[in-house]
Amino acid sequence: MKNGWLPLKIKIRNFAALTIPANMRIGLFFFFLIFLLGCSQKPQPIADARLNDYALYDEKGNFHRFSYYNDSKGIVLFVQGNGCPIVRAAREDFQEIVDEFSKKGFTFFMINSNIQDTRESIQKETEAYPFPVPVLVDNAQVVANMLDITITAEVFILHPTTREILYRGPINNKFDYETQKSKSGEEYVKEALSQILNNKPPISKKQQTRGCKVTRWQEIEKQPITYTGEIGTIVTEHCAICHHEGGIGPWSMNDYNTLLGWSAMMKQVLLTQRMPPWKADPKVGHFKKSFALSNEDRRKIITWIDEGMPYGEGVDPLSLLEFTDHEWKGGAPDKIITLQKEEIPANGTIPYRYQTIRVSLEEDTWIKGIEIKPSNPKVMHHILITNKESNKQSPIISRPPRKWIDNFIALGAMGSQYIGYPDGSGVFFPKNAELIVQIHYAPTGKPEEDETQIGLYFSDQVPEKEFLSLAPANTTFEIPPFGKEVKIVAEDSIEKDILLHYVVPHMHYRGKSIKFKVQFPNGETKTVVSVADYNFNWQQLYQLEEALPIPKSSKIIVEGIFDNTYQNPFNPDPNKTVHFGLQSTDEMLIGFFNYTLQ
Repeated sequence: MKNGWLPLKIKIRNFAALTIPANMRIGLFFFFLIFLLGCSQKPQPIADARLNDYALYDEKGNFHRFSYYNDSKGIVLFVQGNGCPIVRAAREDFQEIVDEFSKKGFTFFMINSNIQDTRESIQKETEAYPFPVPVLVDNAQVVANMLDITITAEVFILHPTTREILYRGPINNKFDYETQKSKSGEEYVKEALSQILNNKPPISKKQQTRGCKVTRWQEIEKQPITYTGEIGTIVTEHCAICHHEGGIGPWSMNDYNTLLGWSAMMKQVLLTQRMPPWKADPKVGHFKKSFALSNEDRRKIITWIDEGMPYGEGVDPLSLLEFTDHEWKGGAPDKIITLQKEEIPANGTIPYRYQTIRVSLEEDTWIKGIEIKPSNPKVMHHILITNKESNKQSPIISRPPRKWIDNFIALGAMGSQYIGYPDGSGVFFPKNAELIVQIHYAPTGKPEEDETQIGLYFSDQVPEKEFLSLAPANTTFEIPPFGKEVKIVAEDSIEKDILLHYVVPHMHYRGKSIKFKVQFPNGETKTVVSVADYNFNWQQLYQLEEALPIPKSSKIIVEGIFDNTYQNPFNPDPNKTVHFGLQSTDEMLIGFFNYTLQ
């Protein structure tokens, strides 16, 4: 082996002296360059138990889950507070640290845990005193309770995967109350970050922080939080609607003792904002049937758990609940269509199932509503129903129609769902209408069956308006391997005045966030729905509380951000270049919506 390698070493060592034509030398140079680049290390999965995986909106409505940054050297938080003179004065020092150490692999945020500061007021503060990084909004103090935040201008450095505190203390020794030095003598945060880069434990300086005190909810709330007093009502209205016998939740909230056993898990999913799965930004739009949990209620449940889950007095509120999943939510339908039974395997990726159903009606009929009722709601991810007769040119756009996307009749998800159309509107069904049904199932760990029923509700008369649908989509995009924050846009120009009623933003596993916007003819843009923490498993039909008038010459714009990295736990394969496709392992960017003509 030695004798075999020796001549090669000699040749490479004397490469420049060899008599080789110039074009061949250039070719060899690029060969070795490509070889070396090919050997460069690709991103690898990072072990992360996703505990203490805090999740917060920033002042601009973007959503940040800390595990998304677990490929950092560390997560740095600078405690901000509106009106705090020390925070304002320390901006340039913090900016200097961000500029130097973000290049070395650290991720930076500011965090505001003041109970008096809102997302809107923080945004005004950032406009007056520009900050170098996003400000995480924690006015419910969920993260403040975990990190024991008590003062502004303090810096926390968290471990990227465990989120444990590696350092806490001031930026430096430059600032004090009503005074500051012209130059700092000690650079605490810079030293701490350098220590971490050198695999050495940094020294915390907690006692030396100067800033503005942060009033904590626990200091001003004197009444104990009890199960029968407040918590029972919260979980009844926001949690038990899914977590009950026959519901889509994996376990049932039967009584106090059940919550006691699941309390550690409840706290974890509330800290990470994984539950409840209402994903629309609460600051954008108003929707019917919302089960979103407010930050205040999230804090109350976590505080109640931390304080030992006191019961209180009286009857267990969960024991009084009765659910009627087996009944039709819209009342008895005028016609029931039963789909063929589907068998679902225990595990794996399940391709979409398709069924074609002939609807035999006595005469042409208008319907005023439709209900989708799976026999096994735990396995149904979503169902899309289209009518062959409705696959025609849309009256509000010029482009050719996209079959089975632009002209859907109903799109349901998350169990049984009744979709009633706005008053005075309806969908036309010829007497021999043919339905195309697309169903996406999700495995549960054991073989399952489902036999979905579709209920049709007839209109007594011809409605004033037809209830129509459209779906701007982008079908020509490309998401590169390991692509992070890849922005893709779809849009349609509207040629008639319409009223917007329902919206369903749709992506697949690599979807990170999605916005459905309207750009009016005067250039003004309105965000109708913002799903900053998109999750393919939890898709909603967002019904606007009030229909939105959209004049002709407006644009419907759908903006999607895709994450094709290992930091996305849903990602099937970050090594893959991703294009548009029907299966979940492909990608989509679609903004389904329902409207009526004005």
